[in-house]
Amino acid sequence: MSRIRILSAVTLAGLLLVGLAAVPSSGTTPGATGTQAGPQPESPVSAADRPKKRDRRPNVVVMQTDDQTVADLAYMPKARSLLQRRGVTFDQMITPFAICCPSRAAWMTGAYPHNNGVSANFPPEGGFVPWEQKSADKAIGTWLQNAGYYTVHIGKYINGYAFPNRPDVPVPQGWSEWHGSADPSTYQMWGYRVNGPDGSRKYGRFHVENPRKYSTRVYGKKAVRVIKERADAPAPFFLQVAFLAPHVETVPIKGRPLPQSWADVDEPDPNTGIQTIPPRPAPRDRDRFPHMPLQMDPSFNEADVSDKQEFIRNLPLLDAEDIEELVEDNRQRRRSLLAVDRAVGKVISTLKRTRQYRNTIIVFMGDNGYLLGQHRISMGKYFPYEPALRIPFVMRGPGIKKGERVGDLVSLIDLAPTILDLTGVSPTGRVPDGKSLVRLLEGRQLRATRPVLLSSGPQRAPNGEFLPRFSGVRTHEYAWWRYEDGFEEMYDLRKDPYELTSVSGDPDYAEVRARLISVWDHLKDCHGKTCR
Repeated sequence: MSRIRILSAVTLAGLLLVGLAAVPSSGTTPGATGTQAGPQPESPVSAADRPKKRDRRPNVVVMQTDDQTVADLAYMPKARSLLQRRGVTFDQMITPFAICCPSRAAWMTGAYPHNNGVSANFPPEGGFVPWEQKSADKAIGTWLQNAGYYTVHIGKYINGYAFPNRPDVPVPQGWSEWHGSADPSTYQMWGYRVNGPDGSRKYGRFHVENPRKYSTRVYGKKAVRVIKERADAPAPFFLQVAFLAPHVETVPIKGRPLPQSWADVDEPDPNTGIQTIPPRPAPRDRDRFPHMPLQMDPSFNEADVSDKQEFIRNLPLLDAEDIEELVEDNRQRRRSLLAVDRAVGKVISTLKRTRQYRNTIIVFMGDNGYLLGQHRISMGKYFPYEPALRIPFVMRGPGIKKGERVGDLVSLIDLAPTILDLTGVSPTGRVPDGKSLVRLLEGRQLRATRPVLLSSGPQRAPNGEFLPRFSGVRTHEYAWWRYEDGFEEMYDLRKDPYELTSVSGDPDYAEVRARLISVWDHLKDCHGKTCR
């Protein structure tokens, strides 16, 4: 079969280093004691809980999916009615690096990979250990916790946390309450392990589809419980819920250690036995969308890729069997999001019942987009084409306009500065590269538009070879990037939104290309304010 899956976020090359290395911690460990290492030490959070007068700063809830496309949001009716119609939707929200770990690190730090130290899914360039060493103390959880917020994480975290499925590991920095899924079980809808305040627990078995153990349902119920418990607390809370859907699942390997080189493939690799499957939906959603077609824009199974880099040129055309599989995979992805949609509804209804809704900022977002046959890329991301870069992103809350759509180019590095602005909290240890979006949320314009840096890092293809690295820039009208071998691609997004024809060598675009290269040359080493 010619089909190839390129780089789902579960890529864990070298993660044995992640699981075994010592990392800085908050000193709390979920495990056999049944608590997070016994009584919590004195902290800004415990101090914030003592005052009798309630802190009126807004709560913040961030709900994040994994590998969701912008188009997928159309199949989430609760998210559309409760968030899009009551908040602001950003139509051009992009990630600076379209794979899981760097994308999540960028949002939580408000910084580009070259500043936050996370430029891959695995060490030494990325993963959990570099994150804890270089950025965890300079990220949204720590900033809000130090400012008196009660901070809670539920679900997937930075790649490599608790690898391989370890129950007794320190709670990462920045979190007052921790419910983190251990890698690689994170990538299982059933049979995953969660380390939490009451110890470590495995939820179900991989091959037994118990509705009560379904990860999306479990994470949603934990979020609801946190919201109820914090309703009468003096301190505001920051709650981050990270769902697996619609990411592929990884079939667990038994009887031997996990390999250090890890990539997502359709069928078991003869050397590693690794296998991934499309995400399984909640049992009640198995039969939804039985006749849903796959959207095939003009870039789908692109016939002429002579203007693309060598890796893309070498991809074979998708055959009928490949396309049939993609159609069903797309249905499975969207079926898996229905449980997320129900969780969104329950979180919002709980906020209303506990009278916290009006003072809570709610964010719904992906981490990166996804390619489903565009430019011949079947089930993948990484490359800086629009379907991989663009993510669903909606915000609602006090002071935020209702039912608005924003077309300005914004980036995931803008979210942390926006939350800091809305909560009145100042960052410490780093000046974010991103800029606050509060003006756009209030219905005003940004003072100036600005381009976004695109970058990459070490990442493997399913055959074990490293993918070509690149760096570039995306503006409101153009995208330009250069690979490490010198090959360039450039697209006029106004005339060619599907990126069918590179104009990098077109003399009519020589002046634009020169300007883009100049902007990139400035951004590739920028820090803080100079990135804006």
